[in-house]
Amino acid sequence: MANQPTVKPAPLLKLRGGGVTDLDTASLLGAIYYGSFGVTLLANPSMFYGKDGFLPYMKAEMGPVGTFFGRAFGAMMTGLAAIHFTDGPNAAILKAMAIAGICMLPQMYANFADKDNFVELMWGLQLPTHVVVSYILGKAGGLF
Repeated sequence: MANQPTVKPAPLLKLRGGGVTDLDTASLLGAIYYGSFGVTLLANPSMFYGKDGFLPYMKAEMGPVGTFFGRAFGAMMTGLAAIHFTDGPNAAILKAMAIAGICMLPQMYANFADKDNFVELMWGLQLPTHVVVSYILGKAGGLF
């Protein structure tokens, strides 16, 4: 047994023991994921995600209240994402991103189920993506 050859795992097998769950990669993933939504929400939530937006998530008009909440939410997401660039990858920010992501899931599901006010296809695609990203961030950050 002492002379067994060492076998390098195939690149796809990295997913089992690292790959996207290493600290640096997961932090960059979180920065891109939260940052892209954050910056666009902060800039103009209706233009990007509103009823007639580039990626319409809603069927109803946002109005001034929705715009306020969209921009405030975008500011928080942008702030989370910025930590990757200001302080570098670290477990604490990945845990915060994962916890925030998990806390969003009930409302995201409610949006998916509300076919009168929200675009089912967008939320149907967003939900599984969000679950996977939240898991990767939590795993890399040591949350679970």
